[in-house]
This record gives sequence, structure tokens and C-alpha cells, in this order.
Amino acid sequence: YPGFGLFITTVIGQSSPEQLGWWLGKTYGMQITGAYAQTELGHGSNVRGLQTTAHYDVEKHEFVLNTPTLDSMKWWPSSMATATHAVVYAQLIIKGKEYGVHVFMV
Repeated sequence: YPGFGLFITTVIGQSSPEQLGWWLGKTYGMQITGAYAQTELGHGSNVRGLQTTAHYDVEKHEFVLNTPTLDSMKWWPSSMATATHAVVYAQLIIKGKEYGVHVFMV
């Protein structure tokens, strides 16, 4: 599928050995298919300008991803229509402090 190369290289480049052990076999075995979601409508491939946010909820121990504006909508995501998962690029925010762009498996 079209997004395989972008998805798998992101998984390989951003995963710990433990995460690779779980994701890699399932991806190569096509048990999951993935999309690469970085580009935004208003920012193209300007990674520093991405507006998608990932707020860490300290109480629930989870990340809440949000596209707060039309410009922050993911645009041209590879294989999104058929993917079971996506690597999503977003600005990480913890307790109001910004930590830059990080990749999230969704």
C-alpha cells in the first residue's frame, strides 16, 4: 500500500526496542496498515509550524490529540482511507509547557 514506506520507517526510527518488537512484525505481516500524518492544510511540510496538539492528561495518563483549526487539519495523509493506524505528528504539551513536535501512534 502507498503509505507503507513512510509509516514503517517512522515506526523503526521512533520506537524503542520493546515497541519495535510489538509493531514491526504486525506491520510487516500486514496485520495492521499505517498512514503517515504529518502535513497540514495550512503548513504543508513545515514541521515547526504544525498546529496539531497532543496534550498529556496527567490524571488519565493519556495523550489527547487535537486539530484546533482548519489549517491544522492533516492533509495528504498517506493511506489514511484504508489504514488501521497512523503515525501522527503533533506539538507535545504537558501541563501547559510546549515540548516541540513528537510522533504519536493512533
